[in-house]
This record gives sequence, structure tokens and C-alpha cells, in this order.
Amino acid sequence: MYYIIFNPTAGAGRSYKAMNIVTKYLQDNSIKYKEAHTEYKRHATKLAKAAIGKGYKGIISVGGDGTLLEVAEELFGTDEKLGIIPAGTGNDFRQSVNVPKDITSALQIILSGNTKLVDVGFLDDNQPFLNVAGAGFDVSVIRNTQKVRKIATGGLAYFIGILMSIIKYKSVRLRITANGESFVRDVLLIAVANGKCFGGGLYVAPNASVQDGLFNVLILKHAPRWRILFELPKLKKGRVEKISVAEQFMCSQITIECDSSQAFDIDGEICGHTPKTLVIKPSALNVFCP
Repeated sequence: MYYIIFNPTAGAGRSYKAMNIVTKYLQDNSIKYKEAHTEYKRHATKLAKAAIGKGYKGIISVGGDGTLLEVAEELFGTDEKLGIIPAGTGNDFRQSVNVPKDITSALQIILSGNTKLVDVGFLDDNQPFLNVAGAGFDVSVIRNTQKVRKIATGGLAYFIGILMSIIKYKSVRLRITANGESFVRDVLLIAVANGKCFGGGLYVAPNASVQDGLFNVLILKHAPRWRILFELPKLKKGRVEKISVAEQFMCSQITIECDSSQAFDIDGEICGHTPKTLVIKPSALNVFCP
């Protein structure tokens, strides 16, 4: 039997369609399952905790990256297997584990039973994240995207959020410590990536692996507003190397500080302020994937 945790508000309600596809497929193929619907923020974490050790073949998240993280938080370091049904606004982490966007195909991967152990990032050693953490411009984009989600979803919502953020963009001076060195940069954003992309398909780390025990760090240094419009589309195409203001490196731990407190985000949710230390923990989560 599989345990399904479903977020009915994910993807501005489009998750209902995904859930209907999942349940119909399971019923048509006489596959047993139990479902639970989230009713409030972090309810998915509570539901996942209650499901651990009950003998389920897998604990499946039907929602976006936020729901996925809430479910995963209780599964780190256990033998439980996490299934991904992408039904949210961005669904970025699925690309790092090669889970397809198509709902039936994603479900079939879960039912095939193949899993891999993947790395997990930790913020200040207590807050896990699967995909990307960062500070700067992306925090503004998250806030503005949340404002427009009632009228737009998916990549369009993020695109509108980006345009709104560019209008008020200001660079921020950060002090960064990694690989035994400390340096200061005036940045548009810093992205500490376990996965490949965020923001509905912006590839901040197109070559990242969730199985190498390392973060891929991208810094976009200060640039004029007009130039941002030309540089950010290159992330959509995964062409980070074409961005002249980009700086990249890899590390297993990084500390980010700022003289003025700057909001920090993980997997599309704002989570505290600088200073922050991020550490990667290898092979910490069992995920269904090809």
C-alpha cells in the first residue's frame, strides 16, 4: 500500500487534476493506497511523520516543491521512500532526479520501485532543503510571485514576479566563506544549489548532481537593471557560462553574511535572515526515480 499526501491548494488548485489522474490509475490497476489531504501550512510534515514505520511501499507527495519539502523533512535518515508527483507552480526539484512532468509517467516511476539516495542541504544544521537556497534578487521574486499567483501560475507567475522585482532591484553586499576562503561581493543574487534549477525552470546549476556531496554555488554580481533583462533568460536556457557577471564554484559548506539583515529562501519559501551557514549531507534521502 502507498501513502499519498495531497496538497489541494498547490498549483492554484491544479493539483486536483493530478490527484484524479493518480487515484484513477491506482484504482484501475487494483493498487492499494491511502490518501491524506493537507489543511494548513506544514500539515504535510505532520502527516508524513505519522506514516513512518507503517510499512508503506512509498510515501508520495502530490503538490509542489513546498509540499515535497514538508514531506521529505520527516523522511531524512529513514528507510522510507519518497515519491514525487509534480503538481505545483514550479516543480523544479523533479528535474534533478529525472522525474517527468507528466503525471502518469511520474506515477509509473514510483510503481517501478527504483530508488536512489540523494543529498540534502541543511540551513544552520537544522532546516533541510532539497533544491536551492539563496539570498538577494530571488527573495524579491518569491515575494512578488506569491502576490500574482491568484491571476497566474507556473512559469508565467515567476516571469511576472521577475519583472516586478527588476523595477525595485538593489544589489546587496555579502561576505561569503567557502573552501577555506572569505570574500566580499556586491550581488544580484547568490544561489546555493543541490538541484539544477529554481523559479519555474531557471537553471542556476545545470550541471549539478544530487549525488556528489557538493553544492553548486552561483553568484550573479551587480549589474544595471537593463542588463538583467538580457542575462536572466540565459538561465532559462541553462547557459550560465554565457553570463558575464556570473561566478561559480562548488563546496560542501558555505557561510553567507551581510551587514544589513537579508532575507533567505529555501525551495521557494522565505526562511529567516542572514547570517546563514549551509551544509550538505550526502545520501540522506531515498527517492523514487529512474
